[in-house]
Amino acid sequence: AATGARFALVKLIPEPVRIATPAGIGAFLAHLGLQTAEGIGVVVSDVATAVTLGACPLEKRTPVVAYDEACQAEGICPSDAYTCDVNGGVMTSPTTWIGILGFMIIAIGLAYRCKLAFVYGIGLVTVISWFRDTPVTYFPYTDAGNTRFNYFKKVVDITGVDKILTPFTKDVAGAGL
Repeated sequence: AATGARFALVKLIPEPVRIATPAGIGAFLAHLGLQTAEGIGVVVSDVATAVTLGACPLEKRTPVVAYDEACQAEGICPSDAYTCDVNGGVMTSPTTWIGILGFMIIAIGLAYRCKLAFVYGIGLVTVISWFRDTPVTYFPYTDAGNTRFNYFKKVVDITGVDKILTPFTKDVAGAGL
């Protein structure tokens, strides 16, 4: 700060570039959040345009793989990229709609200058995804879902009311001990 080198360096960058850089970073982060692996799955791969509208359920996804020499020789073509163009089902994934609902709650809360808007939106989506018998669950009845749910039960513990009230009663015989 004493030499002014930082100020001189910033002045070398043209003003339109200085203004556009945060917008470009924000657009990149929004793109990551809308993808499947990192976000809600609205943006998926496409052969012609690189990205397209997605949000199709698992059974409607068509894998998109790079057919290279290793894939041709070994027959193993790993990829988590997919498209929804072949089997249809664009914008029919329930998890995508729950993510959009959470985003809308956050946007409405921010419009009303609610300081807890992010907590409300993320909290609602989180609680909804805890129930196992819904199409938006994080804990489906599969091996992976059961493993996640068993770990979740260790982290989150819901104590019964009878055990919470034990210190406030004289009759501990029926207090669930």
